[in-house]
Amino acid sequence: MNKQNWKDVNQEMERLCKLHDEAVANSELCREFANQMSLFLSLLEDLNCQSMANMAMDILLLCNPKVASHCDKANMEKGRLEQMKAEIEKKFRECK
Repeated sequence: MNKQNWKDVNQEMERLCKLHDEAVANSELCREFANQMSLFLSLLEDLNCQSMANMAMDILLLCNPKVASHCDKANMEKGRLEQMKAEIEKKFRECK
């Protein structure tokens, strides 16, 4: 991937992290996060970024939107998102 691709991926990851923070206690936003994350997974696959796509898939596997309750896996998901975000930022910095 080129630097612009990594920049776009990095910006999308930032947006998804913010959306997840807002979605923790809101089932509608939680469903929106899951939907947007699945679109992001598709983008990563289209860009042949398999390691990042695998991380996105792991996040989606744990994502289970619930109505009228707090997400019981929110902290674990946040940790995975932060790990993925750090990896994307590293790839972006390394790209020339």
